[in-house]
Amino acid sequence: MVRDRTSRCSSCRTQRGELWALDVHPKKPLAVTGSDDRSVRSVLSLDCESCKATWLSVKMEAQSRSHQGQKEVIHEMKFSPDGAYLAVGSNDGLVDIYAVAQRYKKVVGECSQSSSFITHLDWTLDSKILQTNDGAGDRFFYRMPVTCYIPRWASWSGVLGSEVSGIWPKYSAQTEINAVDANPSAAVLITGDDLGLVKLFRFPCVRKAKFKKYIGHSAHVTNVRWSHDLQWVLTTGGADHALFQWRFLPESVMNGGPDVNIQGTRE
Repeated sequence: MVRDRTSRCSSCRTQRGELWALDVHPKKPLAVTGSDDRSVRSVLSLDCESCKATWLSVKMEAQSRSHQGQKEVIHEMKFSPDGAYLAVGSNDGLVDIYAVAQRYKKVVGECSQSSSFITHLDWTLDSKILQTNDGAGDRFFYRMPVTCYIPRWASWSGVLGSEVSGIWPKYSAQTEINAVDANPSAAVLITGDDLGLVKLFRFPCVRKAKFKKYIGHSAHVTNVRWSHDLQWVLTTGGADHALFQWRFLPESVMNGGPDVNIQGTRE
């Protein structure tokens, strides 16, 4: 895995605030980012060679959910595997579900079991179950529409669970690793942390494990995502306000084998 210097998207400024939420559509060249300025934006027509991106504002600012009318920071987002829904988690502990085909109209209501800010979201392969992690260290499951289940995951971006227990350094704080994203077909996991490092682990990672680390962001890495074809990794930086693009090279290529474009997608 190397940083592609010719197509790195370090000049793509998406929002005024720090970027935290990031996800890619499972079937289209579309990415969405969320910021601590409470806005969500989508990137259309990602061109990996010329790094052209059309920024389209999605009018989906966190809605007022209390009698005080306060708006909360958007911390995490995740498309359902069928591409029909976008789950948006914010710092008030709520997750809203939006219909993509209906221009992100809120359709299901709120997932509201968490007592702290939402940190990570994952859907099952059938797009019917949503998993959440929150700042209190709790993990909840929601059946759509909104009830509380035990499953087969279409993605893995949660930092909690035995499947990812080996990514945590000894004596580390629970807030040190900001984001993870698994590539099950290659059996690897990417992480982003407060030290500005992007790390590559084997997946599952059930005990303290070796990893490869990559440097590019100037400060904390706030989110990481595999592209829909699993050939690239997108990462967002907090202080640098940047979206980076990294090329994934399988271990066989790094050991001298041919660079074959292995076709794979998120199921």
